[in-house]
Amino acid sequence: MTRARIAIVGPTASGKTDLAIAVARALGGEIISADSRQAYRGFRVGTAAPTDEEVAAVPHHGVGILEPNERYGAGRFAELADTASRAIVERGNVPIVAGGTGLFIRALTHPMFREPECPPEVRERIRDRIDALPAEEVTRWALRLDPEEGERDQQRAARTIELVLLTGRTLGWWIEHGQPERQAFEGPVFAIDMPGELLRERIERRAEAMLESGAWEAEVRTLDRAGHAESRAFDALGYRDMQELVRGRIDRSEALERIIASTWAYARRQRTWFRHQLPERAVRLDGAAATDQLSQAIIREWRAVQSAASE
Repeated sequence: MTRARIAIVGPTASGKTDLAIAVARALGGEIISADSRQAYRGFRVGTAAPTDEEVAAVPHHGVGILEPNERYGAGRFAELADTASRAIVERGNVPIVAGGTGLFIRALTHPMFREPECPPEVRERIRDRIDALPAEEVTRWALRLDPEEGERDQQRAARTIELVLLTGRTLGWWIEHGQPERQAFEGPVFAIDMPGELLRERIERRAEAMLESGAWEAEVRTLDRAGHAESRAFDALGYRDMQELVRGRIDRSEALERIIASTWAYARRQRTWFRHQLPERAVRLDGAAATDQLSQAIIREWRAVQSAASE
């Protein structure tokens, strides 16, 4: 039951949200967000989370469900996705996983290892110690302990340190040798491929629109006043730059330049990830095509899969 799903993945600004909504409307679907930052309350504008109108049109899961300081890793996402999928299927609808956080998608297609047993108080002490370190120190520790893991975000770096301290084994070792905790995702996976030049143009247009609207600036001011500027969610793309803007340390032009540069760098890493980390059966979609055209291709494939399964 939980594996009767569709996945739509791709880099930031590639049109995943519009495409997932179009498919959901056609198939009677509900969307499960595979975005590690859209899960946090109050972080809607800068993460390009679905709008109130989009949520009203199609049910979304995994959006705005966490406080800014809560942890949200691939394992927790996979549990949410499985639970939501079961409930969606029981309602007679189609679960549609959509997002661009590579580790979240991989947690479904290549299930994560079963967590090693450890007394909760020991794990909590280790986590508190890691959380107290500056971000650059966490990255440095992670690279020293597990250099083969290479570049990683702060959550993955912290997870690397935690596992080595708890088990004496690296994150890479556990991923390769640990026993999977769930069955692998077996539904069709659709990956949006978009020419680099077009993707960068879309990133630029979106960033410009976000800043021009003033909504992102207002959102960051609200989060800053609420004391969330030091939360783990504030590491989402662009939020530190917007904080510098609202505090008067940089102007709007510099903020825009920084946001475009960091978002483009992230999108390039995503494109590389999705080229090499998805199942071989993944269907590649031309991101330059119209959303309507892409949604019809997904619907045809889904119906073919369902027809084959019923024979």
